[in-house]
Amino acid sequence: MEETKFTDIFNEGTVIKFTPQDLDKKDVEIQNFKQKLELYEKKNPLIEDFDNKNLSYLINNETFFDVQYYIDNSWLQYFITKYKVDVSKLNDLMNLSIHQEDFNAVKLLADNGYIISKKDLNILIDTENNIKEKVQENKSDGYESYTITNSKINQISKYLKEKYLLNKIVDPDGYTNLRKDKNSSSEILQKVKSGEHIEVLDNTGDWFLVKTKEGKEGCIHKSRITSK
Repeated sequence: MEETKFTDIFNEGTVIKFTPQDLDKKDVEIQNFKQKLELYEKKNPLIEDFDNKNLSYLINNETFFDVQYYIDNSWLQYFITKYKVDVSKLNDLMNLSIHQEDFNAVKLLADNGYIISKKDLNILIDTENNIKEKVQENKSDGYESYTITNSKINQISKYLKEKYLLNKIVDPDGYTNLRKDKNSSSEILQKVKSGEHIEVLDNTGDWFLVKTKEGKEGCIHKSRITSK
């Protein structure tokens, strides 16, 4: 079987404005794409066959003058669904989505279960500062020129801050345990009621570092935290 890599389908020169729902259209470009996609999926049928780093090729950056690259965000959803990607672990991808101002990707990740943390808000601040520098440089052409009219940073900022404030506990028992360390046998510091808002300070790994409304910091398993 002919081998097809992910970068043979999506790469830095790709412009794909059609969606997965368009694959049956009688269009030469779409049919050539479909053939490559089918070869890739036959070669990589299992969840463990898929490298989550591939998803970075699906993040857009339309804020620079000479970027000739676009992938419809429906493809990000397509691969997350097909390979049952644990979106809660895609910290680097969220970082990239914020930095490259792909507002649709930011929303899509959050809609699929990514929990916004203080770390993400710090990345947002760094990105905002970097944008201010680009605007002050006021370059009119070349990759380093920033196209203000394409900027999505204000929408991203508003959205992330709103989602951060929605973080809360969800547990069928009516409460969950705040633990000292990142494991289920660690000392219990406090019981946190289901529905109660918490600050997520660090969302890496299976146990998140959080702060309760009483100001106590500890760890809670990610399965007990939602922003819905």
